[in-house]
Amino acid sequence: MRKNHLKNVLEYYPFRALIAVLKLLPYRLSKAFILGLFHWVGYGLGIRRKVASIQLRKVYPDWPQERINEVMKGLYRQMGLNIIEEYLMSDAELERISEIQGREYVDEALAMGRGAILATAHFGNWEAARILPLKGIPLSVITKKQRNTLFDDYTNAIRERSGLHVIDMKRGLRDIISDLKDNRMVAILADQNAGSHGLVLDFLSYPASHWKGVAKLSLRYQIPIVPGFVVRTKDDGLRFEFSPMIYHPDLEDKEENYEKVLSQIIAITERYIHKYPDHWFWVHKRWKHAYDMFQR
Repeated sequence: MRKNHLKNVLEYYPFRALIAVLKLLPYRLSKAFILGLFHWVGYGLGIRRKVASIQLRKVYPDWPQERINEVMKGLYRQMGLNIIEEYLMSDAELERISEIQGREYVDEALAMGRGAILATAHFGNWEAARILPLKGIPLSVITKKQRNTLFDDYTNAIRERSGLHVIDMKRGLRDIISDLKDNRMVAILADQNAGSHGLVLDFLSYPASHWKGVAKLSLRYQIPIVPGFVVRTKDDGLRFEFSPMIYHPDLEDKEENYEKVLSQIIAITERYIHKYPDHWFWVHKRWKHAYDMFQR
């Protein structure tokens, strides 16, 4: 236990010291430093680059290597910008560079008084959703505790300071239902690998295991689903794009109908990935447990 605490301390406090120094520097210098770090160390040294490259090659077999490299460089730049926006920007600064498209779909769903599920993905800066409460959208997010409890507490404090609710995945259902009853949106990353307990459906043309929870919650409690994604603009701003709600009060709460609901979410997610391929988190092994993406 003491060894784990020491490891946590040795990881956490140097990081906090670096963040403190970067906040003292002019923003352009801090931004250049972090983007350089992700380009030269992340992409240059190839931290999980092989995973991204293989998965991109499978999904886009007709792309030349130059196009794949271009998307991967964009991905590492996205990750750098995400770090900047999470740890260096105040909520007011993040709100200032953000805009919303499709707000009417959120309002329509919440007007039903049942709460709503925000179906999103590891796409763009999904963590930037912390500022949605500042724009009048009551939001809760489901998170998994990080191994380093110091990082976990620090990150959750950043998430919660603008009114976001954090729901621990381990006690998820009770808190999810409670927040839905309070007419809040509950964000769920619908592209998570669900392992052996998931529903296997094609994702980007390959079988992947999907969590049933989004569809099960929607059908069992008649909760509308609003797909939403964060798109980065040309000037490094952020645009929250919401789509028309997915709502099927006529469908029974059973597995064959989960597939119908999930297929709609998958189709929208795929459309965004094809349009903005450098926004999706290609470095995570999405198809694990359902398809060996790394087979020869």
